[in-house]
Amino acid sequence: MATLERAKERLEEPLSEKNFLMKKLEDSIYEAYLAKKLMEDGLIRNAAGKAFQAWKDLVSALLYLKKDEILRMLKDEKQKQWFLEKGIYAPSSRLSPLSVLLEKVGVEGITFSTAEALRLHTYQYHGPDPEGLWGGPVDKEDAKEDIEMLLKKFKEYVEKYFSEYLDEELREVLEEI
Repeated sequence: MATLERAKERLEEPLSEKNFLMKKLEDSIYEAYLAKKLMEDGLIRNAAGKAFQAWKDLVSALLYLKKDEILRMLKDEKQKQWFLEKGIYAPSSRLSPLSVLLEKVGVEGITFSTAEALRLHTYQYHGPDPEGLWGGPVDKEDAKEDIEMLLKKFKEYVEKYFSEYLDEELREVLEEI
């Protein structure tokens, strides 16, 4: 089965507590793959959206992977409950502070890459920022470079934290990114 067909099929599978980590990891890899393909086709704003989604799913997988360490760090029961019920899904509006938590439990450099992912998310909706009003990519080429850099960081994090979870199929898709 072609990678694009596998991506379509795998991205439609439902999420459950039992398969949370693997589902988020798979989703992130297939979203990153789609970002690369869209970028190659010249659909840069669409690619920015897929790159952001890939990053968001990766952050969610990392939060799940590091949840015990994070829960020990959180003092308040209300914070712990929010983290387990909502934070683990890495909501876009809380990606920055959640990345700080990951940084505190040893996931180095994630806050900077998350900031880049959020810039691409804004670019997806608003397009280029030639006047520098919001600090986003000034044109398509700038956005393309940002996507390429984010996808490179994405691969580094997947290989560092999730290599033991990757089957042959996921490794092949990761190679194509």
